[in-house]
Amino acid sequence: MKTFKTNIFVVLFFGTISLFSQKTEMVLKVSEYLQSNGTIKQYKDAYLELLNLMEKQFPKSDKNSDGWLYLQQNETKALTNINELLVPIYIKHFNEEDIDKMQSFYLGDTGQQLVQDRNKLTDAQLKEVDTFFSSKIGSKIKTKQQVLSEEIAMVSEYWSKDLYQTAVLLLKEE
Repeated sequence: MKTFKTNIFVVLFFGTISLFSQKTEMVLKVSEYLQSNGTIKQYKDAYLELLNLMEKQFPKSDKNSDGWLYLQQNETKALTNINELLVPIYIKHFNEEDIDKMQSFYLGDTGQQLVQDRNKLTDAQLKEVDTFFSSKIGSKIKTKQQVLSEEIAMVSEYWSKDLYQTAVLLLKEE
């Protein structure tokens, strides 16, 4: 009987570790996808835009220099935070194979050009974009676009509101 309990423990333990590592791998894949498709760059730009806005409202001074230092050094943490908010949304709607296909497209020349400047896509690249979005995964993306947009908008609003409130608290001179 003791051997049976030991075997159950071993199976449950390694099963849990396997499940956790699969989930961790999926988190990494989605994070890489969010980098390659330009999502994280958009949030980085938003963070920099917030700093520009804050500088107009709260010019740098001796009184708020610590707050400015914190905000300038906090960019990576803020981007990690939005990534952690977005990843579960993608995991909820896409499986690993979907993410792999999406990532493969965005790592290619056409996907990179689409992210950098869609107006400079060649005719061949435009055809490749059409082919991708006409594929099974492209259709799935289109089908989920409304709900994805709503969920992403909610976390984006939370993220930006939190950043703004933090910035105001740090920079406000009293």
